[in-house]
Amino acid sequence: MRPLLSVPRAVLGEWVRSQGLTWVEDESNAQLRPDRNYLRARVVPSIRERWPSAAATVSRSARHLGEAQQLLDALGEADAGRASSGPMLSAKALRRLPPERRRNALRFWITAAGLLAPPASRLEELAGALLAAREDAQPLVAWEGAAVQRQGDLLVLRAGGGAQDHAPGLPELAWPWRRRRTQVLPPPFGALVLEPDARGPLDLDALGPTLTVRERRGGERLRPVRGGPRRALKQLLQEARMPVPRRAQLPLLFDRGRLIGVADLWLDASVQAHAASRHRARLRWRVE
Repeated sequence: MRPLLSVPRAVLGEWVRSQGLTWVEDESNAQLRPDRNYLRARVVPSIRERWPSAAATVSRSARHLGEAQQLLDALGEADAGRASSGPMLSAKALRRLPPERRRNALRFWITAAGLLAPPASRLEELAGALLAAREDAQPLVAWEGAAVQRQGDLLVLRAGGGAQDHAPGLPELAWPWRRRRTQVLPPPFGALVLEPDARGPLDLDALGPTLTVRERRGGERLRPVRGGPRRALKQLLQEARMPVPRRAQLPLLFDRGRLIGVADLWLDASVQAHAASRHRARLRWRVE
């Protein structure tokens, strides 16, 4: 609150003197290096001399701008509310808005979360390229103190910004499964377990001594049905309608460079058990 902001300095000075009060002058006010001090000491007096009503005009314009901002905030709140899905926003709903309202809704959503509004160039990316991207692309726009990522149809806002602020990926891990039937993975990837099961779908005799576990990198393929074609993992995930954030957490299992398992969802035909399989198991993916 600054209740005396609209009272001229001369009026305040006269009243203080009439009351016999003293005050402390900030020595830095006399330094002309800061822009605001230079404007106050050199520029504003000249403007007032030429246009005596300049201060009142500027003050009136500031009030008009404040009222306009209140209207924009109200519109942004309404538009963001209609596009909201919990704390996230729907890209599809935002695309239905005109560009200027789309930018306004995004700006309101970000600042309402207590984060710094993005600069104009980043806001243009959010309202344009990020919304127009494919649902499985997961584009990200970051700026000082914040980042927005597209996950499927939803926009997710995070404090921090930049790739270094996201959860670490799954490093490539060697799993000597014959000595250790459980492979614990770093959060949030959980753990993989080979459970002996006489009716299990996995043929243990088809596996090499050491398996490799890692995250998706793109382009992975496997044959989920014996005698069927090799399928792109990306296509299988899309057909399963798996949420994009969940896809990023799936641990992949490789044997001698070949993809043989996707969490506990799919096994490659080369390691699937058959009637003659003597040692069978079931691959479980446990997530906390």
